[in-house]
Amino acid sequence: MGGISTDLKAGLAFCTRLPVTVLDGTRLADAAWTLAPAGAVVGLIGGAILYVGLAVGLPPFAAATLAVAATALATGCLHEDGLADMADGFGGGRERARVLEIMHDSRIGTYGVIALIV
Repeated sequence: MGGISTDLKAGLAFCTRLPVTVLDGTRLADAAWTLAPAGAVVGLIGGAILYVGLAVGLPPFAAATLAVAATALATGCLHEDGLADMADGFGGGRERARVLEIMHDSRIGTYGVIALIV
């Protein structure tokens, strides 16, 4: 382990777009234990935006939309991209090889769009 601080920075750098500096040679495998705390940071960002939105009188749907947008920005849409890839792959492919081929394609398809909208 590269130290708690170094590992936390590596976890945050992998899971978010937050401006953290990671030392060269830091291995994500060594910092894998920090992925849950990094996720908690993302959750705190979304929760704080939701709380502030509700506190200033926004309707719940608007506050929740802002909270989701904040977490998407914080993560660089990492989870949304994965959801769209998964929906395209399982929606468009029948055999395992074709599903994986579709999921590796960087373009978004109809199933991915629908999954993101829903």
